[in-house]
Amino acid sequence: MLETDLYMLVCLAFNHWHTGIDDFMQYPQCVLAIHSSKRLLVEQITPPPFLLADAIINLTLAKGQRHEGREGMTAYYLTKGWAGLVVMVENRHENKWIHVKCDCQESYNVVSTRGELKTVDSVPPLQRQVIIVLTQLEGSGGFSIAHRLTHRLANSGGLHDWGPPSSTHYPPIENVSELHSPRMIT
Repeated sequence: MLETDLYMLVCLAFNHWHTGIDDFMQYPQCVLAIHSSKRLLVEQITPPPFLLADAIINLTLAKGQRHEGREGMTAYYLTKGWAGLVVMVENRHENKWIHVKCDCQESYNVVSTRGELKTVDSVPPLQRQVIIVLTQLEGSGGFSIAHRLTHRLANSGGLHDWGPPSSTHYPPIENVSELHSPRMIT
């Protein structure tokens, strides 16, 4: 039951992200059904570029488990009520980067929005980043999630010995930047 207000509904599906479909207009279509006993005004809008990242960040802040990894860094894990895992990292340092390795390679029957089960990222000062989203791949079978987060402080954004030369994210986030790009802490 929702109170009278303004709401934005975001449909989420992740299994199609790494199928080789580059044109988002070719992604599988969805149908959103809204039922109400009272009149509603509904309009479809063109979403802002980082709506997906901001929605997942806000969901993880509200419903996820908070873990203080080190001074100035907090990791959030969303697992309850989610057939998978969301890992989001917040860097509250004003002039230090946080390098984060997320290893989920021991997980079973899941798909990653990053296309890999092991990622390395450099989270800039005063920013948050959705590191990885794992969702159940095959609905009829069971799944298991295993994750290990390793992190360190750095004076620059490059991953140095943790990744390819001059990289800040591995695997690269170009194709999934609307979800995995660092976002300013607001």
